[in-house]
Amino acid sequence: MVRKVLFDCDTGGDDATAMCLGVASRDIEVLGVSACMGNLELRQTLRNALHLMEFLGREDIPVAKGSEKPLVRELWVGDKNERPLPIPGLEKLKKQPHQLDAVEFMAKVLRESDTKVDLIPLAPLTNIAKLMMFHPDLVREKVGNIVLMGGAMYFGNVTAAAELNFYADPEAAKCVFNFGMPIVMVGLEVCEKAYLCYDDLEKIKAAGTKPAEAFYNIVKQSLDTYGSRYAEANGEKARVYMYDSITVVYLLHPEIFTTVKAKVRVEANSSICDGMTVCDTREYGVDPAEKTTTVVLDCDREKYVQLVAEILKEAK
Repeated sequence: MVRKVLFDCDTGGDDATAMCLGVASRDIEVLGVSACMGNLELRQTLRNALHLMEFLGREDIPVAKGSEKPLVRELWVGDKNERPLPIPGLEKLKKQPHQLDAVEFMAKVLRESDTKVDLIPLAPLTNIAKLMMFHPDLVREKVGNIVLMGGAMYFGNVTAAAELNFYADPEAAKCVFNFGMPIVMVGLEVCEKAYLCYDDLEKIKAAGTKPAEAFYNIVKQSLDTYGSRYAEANGEKARVYMYDSITVVYLLHPEIFTTVKAKVRVEANSSICDGMTVCDTREYGVDPAEKTTTVVLDCDREKYVQLVAEILKEAK
């Protein structure tokens, strides 16, 4: 069965690797991409998403402009520097954004699809929260799986408590988890297990496709720039985390992952814990019907790397 998918991204490198896998997979039909602020400001995430689709030769995949600011807070982004994708040969941008904004574009795609559509949110959940607020019945009727990258059960990366996507717009994350639909949460725990090293690059490069070329260049630049920090700190091989790529591998191959069911609530009213995901996995004290989130905690790393290379090779 071919899955129909919408990506919602704050396109930096790891978002791009996820989209490379989605475009490459013979089991996924990418219906569109929506851009949001988060890792970078919206103007950059939108530009990067448009550039990536051009590079992959997928000008047919619409890219819609989404939220420039969080639902209620002042704008916070992870990096205010210019961060174009590290893909050689990107030319002057030709592809233009879709005429509809992200929320109305996603609603249009859902409305017109004859089957359910999976959502893969890789950014702050601002666009997704608005979609749920403005089109709740449509979301309940036409959305299949929601597999998102964000949150964590035990720790944060922007603060001690919060992961970047949820920290950037806690109210949006709270809205999405309170909506009541089943969610798969690919959080920081599994992201630190599914890492990539220099030894893995040749497997990726050997796939020999445009998505593989983009994936390779993104991972190599990250290893060259950040990998040594891990090696120096831990006395091990250089490694990097392509967080968002894990969502696509999970969607296609959940069997290689370890998960737990939880009732998840997002903190949005704390001076030190905003964006924290409180994951209640208790056997007693919480209604099992409220455990609507599947929290992904671990994976078979060697199998993850193998599957990444195999999926990238599927591209036409």
